[in-house]
Amino acid sequence: MAKSQKVMRGQALWAKLFEPDTKFDANGIYSISLTLPEVDAADMCEYLDTLCSAKFDEEVEKKPALKNQLSIQAPYSPVYDRETGDATGEIEFKFKLKAKVNTRDGRTFEQKVAVVDAKRTPMTQEIAIGNGSDVKVAFEPMPYMVAGTKKVGVSLRLKAVQVIDLVEYGSPATSVFDEEDGFTASAAPSAPEAEVFTDGDF
Repeated sequence: MAKSQKVMRGQALWAKLFEPDTKFDANGIYSISLTLPEVDAADMCEYLDTLCSAKFDEEVEKKPALKNQLSIQAPYSPVYDRETGDATGEIEFKFKLKAKVNTRDGRTFEQKVAVVDAKRTPMTQEIAIGNGSDVKVAFEPMPYMVAGTKKVGVSLRLKAVQVIDLVEYGSPATSVFDEEDGFTASAAPSAPEAEVFTDGDF
């Protein structure tokens, strides 16, 4: 792993790792968000804040007039409950990678995200990685300054994902339950033939 790359572990959100999203960019974007408790995210937040501050100082050193114009945009944000609006105590990080890159000299090249399982075996089959999956994300922090908006920040360039515990997208609601001792379906009386269905049901 390159020295500039970092690794974080948390709960996956909105993973698009095998097929890039072209809704807002015709060249496609691979992406995944990661959430983890504030206490676990503190060190990474501090590290990214340091990179943002360093980029701010770098730009001001080149052009002092920017000191009162630039603002820092942190590459993470607190998570809020959709129903109550209360903070959940978690932090969300967003990682992205352009699927196709057009260089200034007219060249074009494609990129993909390396996805492996818990044993580091490459996942070549497209699997829907659902929200709540336990994953590790390898990424490269990339400081930037947008001249038009006067924003300074750090983008989190997605490089690879390791799936530790998969929650497949569209898993049934019963997946929230733990297995318990007690009644099992095999011990239930045999169900009658499915006579309740008629041709008009479909």
